[in-house]
Amino acid sequence: MLKSNFILNPIRSIEYDEDVNLGMLKRSLRTVITMLGLWAGFPNIDYSYIHGKKSRLHLGADCSTMNSIFNVISGHIYLGDHTIVGHNCMFLTGTHNFIDGKRISLSKPDKSPEVPKNGRDIVIGKGCFIGSGVTIVGPVNVGDNVLIAAGSVVTKDIGNNSFAAGVPAKVIENHT
Repeated sequence: MLKSNFILNPIRSIEYDEDVNLGMLKRSLRTVITMLGLWAGFPNIDYSYIHGKKSRLHLGADCSTMNSIFNVISGHIYLGDHTIVGHNCMFLTGTHNFIDGKRISLSKPDKSPEVPKNGRDIVIGKGCFIGSGVTIVGPVNVGDNVLIAAGSVVTKDIGNNSFAAGVPAKVIENHT
């Protein structure tokens, strides 16, 4: 893993390669080329950014996270196996505590911390497709095999086998 909070797009399964060693060689070369491209100033290379501890981001097998932002300050983020995330999505666990419309640190500095450390987890099930530009605000649970339309804002739980869209996102169809 890189020493910065940028992670390379997790590589999809190497099951398509007949030779596992060849697949690992391709993955290693892709990593080096991507790092060199980012260093040279090419921002259109697929990468994701983690705001907070990397250990709070849990990616399943064969996930893809195209240019996503993962804010893990106030909770963990779990992406299930075979989940695909479109370009420029945001997963936001972070929040600020307010009293009377002011941040808690401005109104009463001796009160509880301004940003909670836990309790706002985002859990995405297996086999999901999250369209480009989706924002998911924790705490929220998204079931297995869910499709979320591009540009949606998810603020509430979505059950298994659903199609959700809108701001805020609502279930449009449920395939049970």
